[in-house]
Amino acid sequence: ACWSERLGYKCCTTNFIVYLEDSDGKWSIENNDWCGIQYSDSCWSEKLGFPCCKSTNEIVTKDNDGQWGVENDNWCGIVSNNSNNPQ
Repeated sequence: ACWSERLGYKCCTTNFIVYLEDSDGKWSIENNDWCGIQYSDSCWSEKLGFPCCKSTNEIVTKDNDGQWGVENDNWCGIVSNNSNNPQ
């Protein structure tokens, strides 16, 4: 279950841009309503507002956060199994 559901809001499914952060967590907007951003332990880029890559592992660029790819013309984080990416 998503942490925001106990407050009456769904978890975000497509938008991970943080518009508000409070003591409950980070919030975004989908379908003109607030949604809670649920973070997965394995997807480091969600904390930065970007999903993890689902179908590509081609590295386009690297920075201090990790390795980045592109899917559907949007940046996505590449998770590597032996990664020491910051959490």
